[in-house]
Amino acid sequence: MKNSSSHLMHCNSKKLSMLFLFAFFSACLFSGCAKTRKQQLEQEIGFVRNAVAPYMDKKKAIADGYDTDVTGYRTQMGFHYVNGSLLDDKFELGRPELMLYAPYGNDTMKLVAVEYATPITDINNPPPPPEGFTGSHDVWEINTEFNLWTLHVWIGLENTHGIFSPHNPKLP
Repeated sequence: MKNSSSHLMHCNSKKLSMLFLFAFFSACLFSGCAKTRKQQLEQEIGFVRNAVAPYMDKKKAIADGYDTDVTGYRTQMGFHYVNGSLLDDKFELGRPELMLYAPYGNDTMKLVAVEYATPITDINNPPPPPEGFTGSHDVWEINTEFNLWTLHVWIGLENTHGIFSPHNPKLP
């Protein structure tokens, strides 16, 4: 009997060791995934910054179709210039539908943010928001004025409320 209880303890010890090993590797894998998601989000934001870099010059944005100021100046947002040819139901990382500019210095405008927008055909029964950036920090909002899902990304002016916040307290 002594041998069988010793064998049983050895088996249980082995199972317990395997369980701890599994838990350890699962925790490592999970934390690695979180780090990977953060890195991917940073890469996506970098990609957007590079894609819209030519539009730091508002004249270039206008020449490329971002030629309609649809809002006038909005508090804590700026002027919204839309490229109507990009308005569709797709989220395209390198092709935001709007560029947001704010007055900067004497008679110049600074690109402060981009905005993604997808139309909502039935505002009373909206579809789910587009799949946007990696992770859950990009919270899309419904714009009832224009019947759109919208997402701001503050790529040109730091935002203390977060890069995806719709408003930026640094702007009047």
